[in-house]
Amino acid sequence: MKSIATLADSIKSAYVNLLQAPVYVVIFMVMVCALATWQLRHFSFDASSDTLVVQGDPKLAFYQEMELLFGGDEFLILTVTPKGTELFTRAGLKLIEDIQQSLVEVEGVSGVFSVLDAPLLRSPPVDFESLDSAYLTLRDESVDLSLARKELTGSPFFGNYLVSGDGLTSAIKVDLKLEVELLSVTREKDQLAVRENLTAEEANRFAQLQARYAQLREVYLEGRQKLIEALRQIKAGYEPQAQIYLGGVPMIASDMVAFIKSDIVVFGLVVLAMMLVMLYVFFRQWLWVFLPLLLSMVSVLLMTGLLGFMLHPVTVISANFILLLVIVTVSFCVHLIVRYRELIANEPGYDHLALVAETMSSKFAPCLYTALTTMVAFSSMIISRILPVEDFGWMMCVGIIVSFVVTYLSFPALVMLMGSQSVSQDDDRPLGVTKILYAYATGKPWQVLSGALIIFLIAGIGLGQLSFNNRFIDYFKASTEIRQGMEYIDDNLGGTVPFEVYLQFDPWEASDDEDDFFDEEDDPYPERYWFTQEKLEQVDRMHQYINSLDQTGKVLSVATLERIGREFNDGKPLSGLQISGILGVIPQEFRGQLIDAYAHPAGGLMRINARVREQGAYFSRSQLVDEIYDWADKNLEGVEIRVSGMMVLFDDMLSRMFSSQINTLSYVVLATFVMFLLLLRSVILAVVALVPNLIAASTIIAVMGYANVPMDMMTITIAGIVIGIGVDNAIHYLHRFRAEWAASGNLQQAIAQAHSTIGKAIYYTAVVVIGGFSILSLSSFLPTVYFGLLTALAMLLALLANLIILPALLSRVYAGRERKAENLPA
Repeated sequence: MKSIATLADSIKSAYVNLLQAPVYVVIFMVMVCALATWQLRHFSFDASSDTLVVQGDPKLAFYQEMELLFGGDEFLILTVTPKGTELFTRAGLKLIEDIQQSLVEVEGVSGVFSVLDAPLLRSPPVDFESLDSAYLTLRDESVDLSLARKELTGSPFFGNYLVSGDGLTSAIKVDLKLEVELLSVTREKDQLAVRENLTAEEANRFAQLQARYAQLREVYLEGRQKLIEALRQIKAGYEPQAQIYLGGVPMIASDMVAFIKSDIVVFGLVVLAMMLVMLYVFFRQWLWVFLPLLLSMVSVLLMTGLLGFMLHPVTVISANFILLLVIVTVSFCVHLIVRYRELIANEPGYDHLALVAETMSSKFAPCLYTALTTMVAFSSMIISRILPVEDFGWMMCVGIIVSFVVTYLSFPALVMLMGSQSVSQDDDRPLGVTKILYAYATGKPWQVLSGALIIFLIAGIGLGQLSFNNRFIDYFKASTEIRQGMEYIDDNLGGTVPFEVYLQFDPWEASDDEDDFFDEEDDPYPERYWFTQEKLEQVDRMHQYINSLDQTGKVLSVATLERIGREFNDGKPLSGLQISGILGVIPQEFRGQLIDAYAHPAGGLMRINARVREQGAYFSRSQLVDEIYDWADKNLEGVEIRVSGMMVLFDDMLSRMFSSQINTLSYVVLATFVMFLLLLRSVILAVVALVPNLIAASTIIAVMGYANVPMDMMTITIAGIVIGIGVDNAIHYLHRFRAEWAASGNLQQAIAQAHSTIGKAIYYTAVVVIGGFSILSLSSFLPTVYFGLLTALAMLLALLANLIILPALLSRVYAGRERKAENLPA
């Protein structure tokens, strides 16, 4: 196996030959970019709620099974508050009817349920015997609207569900069509994905399922995007007549992606503009301004084109690869620029071709190892079993390869075409900032190291304060429409994010519950005999407990119907006979919304649907779920329960993300240490390189703990980012330090030279990225705000760790070990 030095010489020789015809390299890159541009038409964002869960999770499998039975969270809530008239007027109800009809016609909508469809049992009062035919709805002109308002706002079922408590707002429930084949394929694929040692037949089936899944997923995402757009158009069309909000889990997922897309376009351009200004301030030549930005855009273009070709959409998390790829590419370019300008300043008469080749070959080893170590950090995400995190991990790994190849092909070719560049007399001089940092690090090393130790200890305390109490409502600024809608639904219509509690009873069989009082032959709903008084008592107890919790809003179940039925029994609980009787007279058109959505006799399941309020004091979702299980164990006899829903799955994803990061941290540290050993061939230097960056990583996470910034889908990656960036800086610094020390045998001189060269590149890169990413603080999507500010802070910490702590460590570890260059280790 060739040594790094031999490989570098081979690369240098190849470059000399290749760069004699740089035009061909540029033509090749233009052709590749054109191909990538063509594939951009397939590049897409995944706005589905599936990106908020853990693929292969048993909880997800159960959720998907229940989704097929009950519909899950695949619905949206559209709230309507008429302007210029009240809801319970003919004009107000006509507006609801028009909107509802528009919604029904949208492709992908399976049904719409509004206050117009609610049966009126007390406006006027209806006898038990006449329930199946004598009821009215708000569609009937003869209804007394004042009585209807009183009944519906006070209804245990419809109050704070289809109509607000003040009677001013109606909520329209929009059920979305389930993609049954997609769900079925996903379940089977996930079951095979978690199994080990697949047979040849199973492996072939798994490949078929993956291909089919990709096809169905593309159709689903395209359809879901069109559906959301259609609903937005309907909303916009009726906004002159009413205040309208859209809510629901699919809407939250869609708006999260919409904000990400907007941020990438708007703030991406601003970030590039900011970087342009800073690069010009540092280098004072337009070539060194446009070259890093051009290669960054080429790298992003090729990666997005590749994803388009693969028909692989990006998610809220994996979309971060675009901005991080810019950091990686800019870092490569800045180090090459600084080295190129250093060589010109030192050897003004150097042949240009040889100078470019020397630039590329001298930086090949550190750039290669920075790419590999950064890939190691991100590869740990691939085994997380969390789809968006896995995507982010492999996209970054592939993106780094793309960035490295683009830089090492395009940079020398373009520089060759532009010709030899002049530099000022001051270009080879160290920066004032790096001189100050050098003087402090080497002049007071024990003070620096003592301070670093104190910071590390304080960071350890901050790590204990880190929170995972994520709320969807906190992802959006108060000025955004979705935040306002979520707050309105929270305050007036029973909460935002749903969860379900399932009670498992014995399944219904037609022969089990035969009753002498009822003839099951030709019975339109024979399953009603399964609904016994004992079952409903168990459900009602669970229902009332969930309803008593401070965190919950609207709670619905079959027990809600039983309580409505008590109105026909002088307020007393119903007997099994009475329950069967009421269920038998409920009209078919209401059975889906009132019964089937909360019970599945064939499976022996009762479902309690609840929603949590996102506003108010923070609370632990996992603790809430644990309390529900604990209460059921103590108060329900002979009944097993399962808690599910998007709230549970999302909380589980965040917990697994954290566990995954903790579990793979040792892998990242060990793998990075091995990379340092291979590059630096020194155990001491490998340890010295790791320590400052581990301090920086723990510090940034501690800052999140002290600042009450919760770990979420985007900030969970910050530790990996700071380690990746910090390690890159350390590799460049130590590679140069080792070369200078081997040449001079003088420790202080070696550190000083590393500071004046690599320190300059690290400083330039850090300031450019800090300035650019700070712009993201203006976003309306708070995870993007945190991501931008924390990434900027990560760059600052990496800068300080490698320009203060690292040289301080070197000055102490290698103190007294100075010797002649020829006696130094190779």
